[in-house]
Order: sequence, then C-alpha cells, then structure tokens
Amino acid sequence: MRRAGMLFGMMSLVAVLLISLNADSSAERIVGGQARQAPQPGPEMQRLSFLIGTWDTQSEYEKTPMAPNGGKQTGWYKAQLGPGGFSVIADLEEDSPAGKDIGHEILSWDPKKGAYTIVVVGNGFPGAAMGIAKWEGDNLVILNEIGEGASAAHLRAVYLHPQGNVLHIEESVSVGDAPYQLMYKATATKK
Repeated sequence: MRRAGMLFGMMSLVAVLLISLNADSSAERIVGGQARQAPQPGPEMQRLSFLIGTWDTQSEYEKTPMAPNGGKQTGWYKAQLGPGGFSVIADLEEDSPAGKDIGHEILSWDPKKGAYTIVVVGNGFPGAAMGIAKWEGDNLVILNEIGEGASAAHLRAVYLHPQGNVLHIEESVSVGDAPYQLMYKATATKK
C-alpha cells in the first residue's frame, strides 16, 4: 500500500513537472507546432481604462417612485482590470436614501453583440442584473434591467464625456412602459 502511495506521488510530481515545462508565461503559445500570439484586449477595453482606480462618489437623488423624497448618496467605487485585461471588475459601496448598497460589477467587451456586457450583483435585489453598455459619441451608456414583467425597472446610466479624475454620471429609470425619468446625478472623484 505504501509503495502504491509513493508511485501515485511520483506520478503526480511528474505530471506537475510536465505541465510546468509546457506552460509558457510569455505572450506566445505553441499551437500545431507554430508559435501563436496570445489574444490581447482590443481597443474597446482600452476605452474603459478611465474606470480603473478608486473613486469617491456623491449623488443627488431626484424625487421619483424609487426615491419619493429624493436625497443624497455618498460612497466609493474601486475598479481593476480582470484576468488578461479582458474585463473590468469593480466593488462599490454607497449610503443612499434606501440604505446601504453593496455590490460588484463586471464589464467585458462582447464582439458578437458589438457592445459591452455588464453584470451587477448587490444586496438590493436578488440574482444578477444583466445589461449592455455602448458608446454614444463620447458618452458611455449602460442599460440594465432589475425585476421582471410589467414592474421591471429599466435603468439607463450615462457617463458624460468620461476623462480625467472627475466623472459625471446621470441615471434614469423607467418602470414598465413609462418614459425614462432622471433618478440621480452623480460626481465621482478619483483618489
């Protein structure tokens, strides 16, 4: 029994060594006997580089069905590049009129859609809010939906001409078939 354990241990060690010898940490990989360049993030991901870093956020809520009394919100947003630079992964925390919001957000370019896919999870709703983001001129527009059916909330966040260390964001909401109504305006300042 001991010999079988040693043999298994030696085989495991050989397997690890073979895998590590074949692993290539450079940007080139061997495919079919020829060196092939590893995929690199495209210019679409470079356009999101403005998000990378830690931001302090301050928002002013309008009086809407989602925030009947309006109000102010403060918080932070911290974004970093995901694996290989093919995504932006962010954490956020905000004190809003509805209470403390804690969440995570992932953005990644989807060439089939010709848009970014965005996934948001948080403590304010079950499941994940899936959406898309596209550039409209110099503005990044994010469209999400929370809930289902006639009571679903459609969210439209616009990052207005993002550049530098200060961002201006406007988010609107539409419930059911109603037109979009401005929900809040935010300013984010990079630390």
